[in-house]
Order: sequence, then structure tokens, then C-alpha cells
Amino acid sequence: MTTRWSFELLDSEDRPIGELDGVTGGRAEIVAQSALGGSGRLVVDGRQNIDWASNRVRAWFHDGDRSWPVGTYMFASPTDQHSGLGVTTHDVGLLTKMNVPAEDKVEARFSIAAGTEIIPAAVDLLTSTGETRVASTSSDATLTAALTWPAGTSKLGIINDLLQAAGYWSLWCDGSGQFRIEPYVDPQNRSITHRFAHGEESLHFPDWSREQNLADVPNRFLAIGRGDEENPPLIGIAKNDDPTSPFSRQARGRWITATEEGVEAESQQIIDQYAARKLRDLMDPVARISVSHAMLDLNPNDLVEFIPEDGVTRLATIQRMSMSFTPFTDIDAEWRQVL
Repeated sequence: MTTRWSFELLDSEDRPIGELDGVTGGRAEIVAQSALGGSGRLVVDGRQNIDWASNRVRAWFHDGDRSWPVGTYMFASPTDQHSGLGVTTHDVGLLTKMNVPAEDKVEARFSIAAGTEIIPAAVDLLTSTGETRVASTSSDATLTAALTWPAGTSKLGIINDLLQAAGYWSLWCDGSGQFRIEPYVDPQNRSITHRFAHGEESLHFPDWSREQNLADVPNRFLAIGRGDEENPPLIGIAKNDDPTSPFSRQARGRWITATEEGVEAESQQIIDQYAARKLRDLMDPVARISVSHAMLDLNPNDLVEFIPEDGVTRLATIQRMSMSFTPFTDIDAEWRQVL
């Protein structure tokens, strides 16, 4: 089965200009826990007519009759490389579209009133950056108190504060370049995107590793919200009291507590959910799986099932994927095991 990459040159509004020929190398990394979502590099010959300041590029992977967009990027820091034979190539950095709201900052103190619908406010702020390709899940959640940010705060930071208050994922951008605003889903409630099973038709390499960091892993998390003279702050509490967990209070005989103050949350349910999510994040080093597998159409935070040669079934969420722009590339992946 034939595999290959293609690269689509776009204008500043993601409208296709044409195919970008002459790509000779590069790589991309997709990172779930990064606010910017990752980065990359591209090597392209010097005969291309590219406006580095405004053009964009969408990387497609083709596997037989299946094709999918892996990432949509802006160009940054092109380096011209000249050979003695008069051949010029460009080695250019790739930035995700998350850099657009990250680099756009409010010019003055920015406030949103209590009672404002959260998701429309986040969408409006995102589209104010000039980005219009947004897929959002509606919600009737409203702010329980006014929020204010100082001048110079990035619009991405404000958007993510709002999404946190509504119990949503942080803003992210899919491979096609569309921004996504979606409710957070606990790993136990996500659908399995792919099953990696040991055997003749396995799509992963047999060598893999599982890292554990046992030091200072908390078993309780306190999320403390914002309050005022009339309304005490909401407090979300998450505990690891699973007797089968080696890090629970039952196993350790004591509480190890992590806290965060000033949490934006619209309701008790949302701040409880946030506390549980943060506790899970802080337990991240407990079970991190590194594995290499074939190119597949996967997204950050997708849930996968992993059954290696030991026959033990493990569930994990995708945290990092790194790949090269070569036809026979594999994905070097980092997963967080769901405990």
C-alpha cells in the first residue's frame, strides 16, 4: 500500500492556493498538554513562491485510499540554505494556529459581566482575532461573577479561563485547522479511538516502556474558587481513596494534598470536575507509556486500548505524537495510562 505526504499552500484565511511542491523533509509534533498544541519544521526547495508572513500550509498524509490532515501551520523563521551548485532550500519553522489567539492580547483592562453566557463570549473573543473556522458545542452556562484581566493578557489565556469555568477542554485546533470548543469528557467516559493489540497484524512496534514516578504524588486536590463579601468561594475536593491504588490514603496512611486558588468555575459540579481532573493530571507521572506505531488518524487526548505482548489490557490517552515528513514515517507516541 502506497503512503505519502502532500502539502497544501493556504492563504491567511485557510483558503487553498495550490499544492506546495518541493518539500524534501521536516517533522511535526502534536502535544496535548501544550497550550499551543505543538510545532514543526519544513524543508522546501527555493523555487517556491511563498509569502512567509501570511501564507499557511496544511500537511496531509495519504495511506492508500485513506487521507487525513495532520496539521495546519503558519510559517516562522525561514532560513535560506545555499549550495555551491546554486541550489537554494528553505528550512522554516512551523507554528500551530493556536499562536494566533496566543499572540493577540487585549490592549486595556478586559472585563466580562456576571451572567454572561460563557461559550458565546469565548467564541466572540476567538473570532475577534480574525479566525472564523470555529466548531463549538453550545452550553447555557453563565458566569456567576464578573471576571477581569489586565491589559496585555493574551486572548488565548482569557478564552481558556472561560472554558475552564464552563467545564470545557482548553481551546485546541484539529489537523484541518479548525478551532474546537468542546466539553471536557472524563477518560472513563470517552470512546476508544483505536485498539493496539500484539500479533501478526499489530500496528505498533514490540518495544515500549512504562515510566513511573512515585515521589510526591498527591492523593487529594483542593480547587478553591473566587468569592466575595456576599458569596463564599466554591471549593472542589477530589480524593484518591481507591484501596487498590498504591497512592491512596488507605495505602499511604496519610493525605498528600495539592491546592489551587482562584479557580474559575460556574457551579459546584464544574469545580468538583476540575479538582478531579487536576488530581488525575498530577498523577500523570505515575503511568506514562512510550510507544512507536504506524501513522494513524488520531487526535490529542484520544483514548486508546493497548494490549502488548504481556497480554495486559491498558487504557491510555494520547499526550504527544511526533512524526517526520517522510513517506514511511512512524509515530513516536507518549500516552498517559488511565488508572
